[in-house]
Amino acid sequence: MSFGENLTNLRRQKGWSQDDLANNLDLSRQAISKWENETSKPDIDNIKKISKIFSIKIDDLINNELPDDKAVTLDVKKEEKREKTITIIKLMIIAVIILYVISVIYKFASLLVIVNGVQKYANLNNYHYVITTYDENGLAEKEECWFKDGVSKTINTAVEDEILYEKQTYIDYNNALGYTIIDNNKQRINYDEYIKYNLNFELGGQMFSNFPVVIQENNVVSILAKAFRVNNSSIKIENNSIILNFDKSYVILDKSTLLPIMGIYESNKNDNNIQSYFIELNNVSKL
Repeated sequence: MSFGENLTNLRRQKGWSQDDLANNLDLSRQAISKWENETSKPDIDNIKKISKIFSIKIDDLINNELPDDKAVTLDVKKEEKREKTITIIKLMIIAVIILYVISVIYKFASLLVIVNGVQKYANLNNYHYVITTYDENGLAEKEECWFKDGVSKTINTAVEDEILYEKQTYIDYNNALGYTIIDNNKQRINYDEYIKYNLNFELGGQMFSNFPVVIQENNVVSILAKAFRVNNSSIKIENNSIILNFDKSYVILDKSTLLPIMGIYESNKNDNNIQSYFIELNNVSKL
């Protein structure tokens, strides 16, 4: 069979008219008629297009080796199956991207609620808190503080080689005064030391300065950056608590108060230090 006969048979196998084929090639019907009647022949670009449209090799198209209807049908089905597979893969990729974006938005929104909600504790002027830190040997450090109207009393204890060390610190931020007691030795805090203590006070009080870093930061950019670190972060909301996981550190918050209950932090020795928080608000009568 000639090229024109091959083209006619291929067109009819698809159930196309000459107009249909012309539209697919962006040509006139007269051009198709001339090819099929052998009064003219297509150029190489149109031959390539015809080969692609009918899923047939160029050699088979022009060398009178046209496959039978069954072979053409199989090629068409194979092409349709390939296109369907590609479509499914594209949809799966889009679904993964959508889930990722939803996850980031959820984390970002949750962090904003937590960080903005906890800011109310930055300027609190009446509280009592206890923070205990445990390492692999048991109790390592303990800090207990009473604070009211700009005056604080803090007791720090540390265990080292099974020996308990204690330091008491009293500071009046209103009058820039303070002293410490170590082994019953009372010593007034000099001005440089007072400035260091006052820095925490100006940043939101001693209790707030001891909150886990992730809930102190109120910078939207840093919060968004943390939210995007999907592999290193998670937020889980349970019945009575909120669990935050950032950079291998876990913080558990009370769901109603947003106060920290417990934190697990990785130390420089790759050991986990566990901190427990006990906080009472507005319960200090006097100092």
